[in-house]
Amino acid sequence: MRLQRLCALAFLLMFLGPCDMHAAAQVAPPPPAAQNFRISGTVVDALTGQNIARAVVFLMPQRMRNSEQSVTTVEDGRFAFENLAPGKYVLSAQRKGYLPQLYKQHWQFSTAIVVGPNLETENLRFELKPRASISGQVVDERNEPVRNAQAILFQQITRFGRHTTWREAEVSTDDRGRYRFGFLLPGVYFIGVSAQPWYAQRVTHQQMQQTDSSGHTTYQDFTNGEPELDVVYPITFFSHVQDLAEAVPITLRAGDSEEADISLQPVPALRIVVHSAASEYENVWAQVSQTLSNGTKMGVQANSQQVSPGVLEIGGLPPGKLRVGLVNSKDGQSNTRWNNIEMSEDVSINASEMLPSPSVSGIARFEDGSRQPGSIRLRLSNQAENEEYAIQVSDKGEFRFEGAIPPGTYDLMVGQESAAAVRALSATGGKVSGHAVEVGSGQDVKLNVVLSMGTGHVGGVAKKDGKPQDGVMVVLVPEKPEQNLELFRRDQSDSDGSFNLNQVNPGKYTVVAIENAWDLEWSTPAVIQKYLRGGEAVKVEADAKVDVSVNVQQ
Repeated sequence: MRLQRLCALAFLLMFLGPCDMHAAAQVAPPPPAAQNFRISGTVVDALTGQNIARAVVFLMPQRMRNSEQSVTTVEDGRFAFENLAPGKYVLSAQRKGYLPQLYKQHWQFSTAIVVGPNLETENLRFELKPRASISGQVVDERNEPVRNAQAILFQQITRFGRHTTWREAEVSTDDRGRYRFGFLLPGVYFIGVSAQPWYAQRVTHQQMQQTDSSGHTTYQDFTNGEPELDVVYPITFFSHVQDLAEAVPITLRAGDSEEADISLQPVPALRIVVHSAASEYENVWAQVSQTLSNGTKMGVQANSQQVSPGVLEIGGLPPGKLRVGLVNSKDGQSNTRWNNIEMSEDVSINASEMLPSPSVSGIARFEDGSRQPGSIRLRLSNQAENEEYAIQVSDKGEFRFEGAIPPGTYDLMVGQESAAAVRALSATGGKVSGHAVEVGSGQDVKLNVVLSMGTGHVGGVAKKDGKPQDGVMVVLVPEKPEQNLELFRRDQSDSDGSFNLNQVNPGKYTVVAIENAWDLEWSTPAVIQKYLRGGEAVKVEADAKVDVSVNVQQ
């Protein structure tokens, strides 16, 4: 039972993000004196509505995470906790065959039960969703099981307030070619498979230099291996397509168990021949990834070798959109050049045509200059390519990314759990628009970042028809949402309609409360715009608290 409980807690913690979860005090206060308050309700199947017996329900004070108690539901699914002190409580439940869940859970959010005088905490309806799963078998062109293939689970979700298809998990197939993804929430999923043919041989090409007695030099090409066995399996999606955009969606409801079998078909491996001025004494190698239609990068097991001075061959490549990074290392210094190539046949390129990787460095300072931001971590985020790079700021306010950042447009944000946000941004060597910087090729970028200092708090109550409403999504929208993604805050209203938005950076905002909106693209200005009129405008200052009453919108 203890092991099951630990597994359930681990599952719940997967959904708890540091920015969005309810705030808890870092130091637990002394326990209040027990009083005669009560929390009771019924655990039911979210699909059928039937009462669930023998479900274990857990209750934990929100500010005292080490004082949990539990009860088991009786035959009619009812549970009760007696003699409770006033405060907020986290309610969760689990039962074999169901997902462990928090009360009214929506991803990392849930509704806490607020206990106190004149508060309704009885007759709660706790819906448990039956667990869902996707499983299947991966076979090769001879209908033989493919072991150790990587089955990849993608899910359509709302991430950072935008709809996206997110790479959720990976598992390896067993010796029967079987895979399984269990404990899945209802939603829309896709399955992809990455594997290598067990019999594949990589054909290599080399040039042999020969000099005759007269001093005349010639080069002779040699090929090693069997070309008919130089094959790869393209990344394949259910059902039998090579493009995520064309994959068949698997829609899971609570309790569903779906099968998705995938058959792999080999195709001739492709190669890229790179010509450069590099001498044979330099260390040159390639980094290759495949870009899926949603921007996700999948590593490619490519073979690279110098076939002659200044000529590098990259083999074992699948067809599709590839990103190739050519890393050149000499005398302890390295440089990376990038190229995006749509592969349908062998390609020959010149290294001078590849885009050199620029360096990104700069200075960060607080707007009042009172202290150095040594604990700040910055993030460069390219949403179009699903890429993110973290940069640590030193005690002197200096930073430099030690690595190769591909050219592109990146939003500059402050890492999570920070009492700071980007207030202003300027750059040399890169074009700035708002808080986004365009990192080009061949030119180093130096950033000048001004940070806000200190945070405030926005709390209040969400009301519908004048009465507190629980379980609704509350969003704090910055004055210029298109330039300030990191300033958004979210919460879910508790049983008394209350919400708390912590670590709010100083500025002007609008608070909106929206019912049944957990799939809303809340960070898209055009989407959130229609709710702003029904929201409440607030101005937040450092170390200040703002209380507001917000009407719930549909």
